[in-house]
Amino acid sequence: FSPLLNLEILINTEYTVKDRLGRSMIDDAEEKGLITPGKTTLVEPTSGNTGIALAFIARERGYRCILTMPETMSIERRMMLLSLGCEVVLTPKEKAVSGAIAKAEEIKNEIGDDAIILQQFQNPANPKVHRETTGPEIWADTDGELDIFVSGVGTGGTVTGVSQYIKGCPEFDLPTLKPDLQTIAVEPQEQMLLTEAKGGEKRGEQGPHKIQGMGAGIIPGTIDLDYVDEVVAVHSDAAMETCTELWLEGVPVGVSSGAIVNAAVEVCKRPENAGKLAVCIIPSFGERYFTHPMFEPIKAQAEGLQKQPLPEPFDNTEFGFATPRG
Repeated sequence: FSPLLNLEILINTEYTVKDRLGRSMIDDAEEKGLITPGKTTLVEPTSGNTGIALAFIARERGYRCILTMPETMSIERRMMLLSLGCEVVLTPKEKAVSGAIAKAEEIKNEIGDDAIILQQFQNPANPKVHRETTGPEIWADTDGELDIFVSGVGTGGTVTGVSQYIKGCPEFDLPTLKPDLQTIAVEPQEQMLLTEAKGGEKRGEQGPHKIQGMGAGIIPGTIDLDYVDEVVAVHSDAAMETCTELWLEGVPVGVSSGAIVNAAVEVCKRPENAGKLAVCIIPSFGERYFTHPMFEPIKAQAEGLQKQPLPEPFDNTEFGFATPRG
């Protein structure tokens, strides 16, 4: 992975790129007088990381938080959400994120006026926080030398906000810093909606995939495809393979990070990109994915480990062995 600059933003409290989004949406709603601590219930559909950010901030500020998510999301994500004090409602995997959105709407309607859906897939505060923080940080940390920006698309807020800051955006009075920046969006090969939206053709079987946090089954309102130069589709198997390689390199990440790094490496291998500087976003750490299918062999190996007898002078019968020497 030598062609890459891996920019890890470690100040995010819950160690996910969505921490900024969660705070930004809550800050924005408070400033607009839309929510009140101790009164408002925050309801949100999520694949996990945005929910973790919202649960953390909701707990700190005194909001009830109810999160809806597809049943395919990992046990670790569910445990983190519950540990942070929110309520979790699972929805059928067949409907992906669209089912979680529908369930969130139902819950909001049942609660009434004291509930709000912050709408991470539609909320302008999503790309805004990346225009104001992530984009400037990447520009400063690379001394303005980056040539390629690679980001996965869940809501599209990161890829949009960062690209708007660096390429310039008259709508938000942002000057052009690097108009020829290559912006690469990454999506699952099994769900090539962005590729199709950019005029490309889908390839292979389309349907469920194993890249949690990407490929929500919708084209989010928070992505501006005009800022995306290319969409790279990565199959779940390739994403898991790259994720495993990253772990062996000492970079413990989740499968979406595997997809993003896989795409970045392939883009950097192109002759026209020789010597160019690429930045890719690592969305979250890997410990919350141990029940993902890619870890099944490791899980089986770990569960199959057996205790070993201790050397003299220990009497191993005290530890359940048949003889003093085990």
